[in-house]
Amino acid sequence: MTKLLGTQRPPIWSIILGFLLFLHIAALTHAQEPTRSPETPTTPPPGSPATGAIAQQRSMVGPAQPSALEDVLLEKGVLTTDDWIRIKAKEEQRAQETTAEIGFISSPRWYERIRVSGYIQNRYALLDNPMMDIPLGDRVATTDPNTFYIRRIRMVFQGQISDRLSFYFQPAFEGGQVQNLANTEIVDAFADFYITKDKEHRIRFGQHRVPNAFDTYRSSSNRQELDRHESIQSGAPGERDLGIAYYWSPKVSQIRYAQLATYHNGPGDYGDFGIMVYNGQGRNRPELNYDKHVGLRLAHPFELPNGRLLEAGMFAYKGQYVVVPGSVSRCPVALHRHDGVATGCQVRDERLTWYVWTPPQPWGLLMEYTLGRGPQRDPQGFIRETHLYGGYVQPYYTYQYSDVGMLTGYVRWGEYYGGIKTINGVDGRSRTVNVGLVWEPDTHWRFVAEWMFKNGLNTFQTSPGVPLTNTAPQAEFNANLFRLQAQWFFN
Repeated sequence: MTKLLGTQRPPIWSIILGFLLFLHIAALTHAQEPTRSPETPTTPPPGSPATGAIAQQRSMVGPAQPSALEDVLLEKGVLTTDDWIRIKAKEEQRAQETTAEIGFISSPRWYERIRVSGYIQNRYALLDNPMMDIPLGDRVATTDPNTFYIRRIRMVFQGQISDRLSFYFQPAFEGGQVQNLANTEIVDAFADFYITKDKEHRIRFGQHRVPNAFDTYRSSSNRQELDRHESIQSGAPGERDLGIAYYWSPKVSQIRYAQLATYHNGPGDYGDFGIMVYNGQGRNRPELNYDKHVGLRLAHPFELPNGRLLEAGMFAYKGQYVVVPGSVSRCPVALHRHDGVATGCQVRDERLTWYVWTPPQPWGLLMEYTLGRGPQRDPQGFIRETHLYGGYVQPYYTYQYSDVGMLTGYVRWGEYYGGIKTINGVDGRSRTVNVGLVWEPDTHWRFVAEWMFKNGLNTFQTSPGVPLTNTAPQAEFNANLFRLQAQWFFN
């Protein structure tokens, strides 16, 4: 592994990624209606949030049941096999719409229109260097070199109250990844208003995921990897914020997003086009200025001629972020004031991110690259507006050994050169390599073993046991981390 510091040019793979993405988006104008096979899953309500429960539906849905008339016509040669398959796909979609819409909406009992699900993640971590830091991920794993702990305790309440209203509410009981189960945090709390009955147009109000990147749209219940990469996560730590969004999802995209969520741990339907206005300070953080962030999403799920699904798109956001310097950073100018109170250093915060994702079928590939400008602590402790860039490449392969049992192996390599705005603007430069193996024996269990090598800068210490101050440089480290996770779902 080469040294981290002093590397300042974007990697060549980022240019290749941008070129590939351009080709895929250009193909959007030639996209055709999908040809669905008998194995295509039933479609969940368009626009419904993707959760672990949705991602676990692959064992509970199946092909449409044959009817005698169509089978007879097929046997007599009146229908071709392709026609028979198309009829079954349409029957399947109608059956799903009847079940999801009428089953929820027509019930006079409110509790029958609400679904409860959730998951718990238990982990074990073994670390070889106490200076290792995962600032936006698994901090417990780096504060104790040999420990069992609870990473996530989540419960989700969601419902389709009427044909125009759905809601989603998710509290977290792990206390923000701190081992204090008395703490509770609100993660999601939003409602969708469907402008049209076909659910192609909707408005979302409340605390929900911001348009930052593909990987920050994915819940940890969907994601097989143990952490999001810092290059992407640093744009929206916590993934959510308070605001209002508009999403547009054409019917063909609704079907494909649902298939990606049901069978391939996709994030769900966030539209081919989305725009959001939000506070910009992050999840459960107070607003520190009157400037609002604006985020944009453009994406499309493709079905290639061989049946492979591929999603490609881009995100952009822009705003002003107030960095709280604390004791580790300082502002080069006077502190920004909000409602007469000095709050921190206000710095321009903007990004452009591209991604391409084709899930394991049986092999898959996920790539994301981001660039922009944002706050970053320099070696003297001053918060500066600087250029940032980074991304990751992740190939992976899934072996399905039974109707529901799967083994997935993955390798991820990534870099990041920029600051971490929510942690006093510290320099988050890093290089990481992750190698993991995921075992999913059924739809309610997921076991993960992952090894990580990381070369980076510590966000809190200048040396072991010595806290970082606003005049000291951050310490560089090389470290290995091994983790095991057992995750179970209920729905």
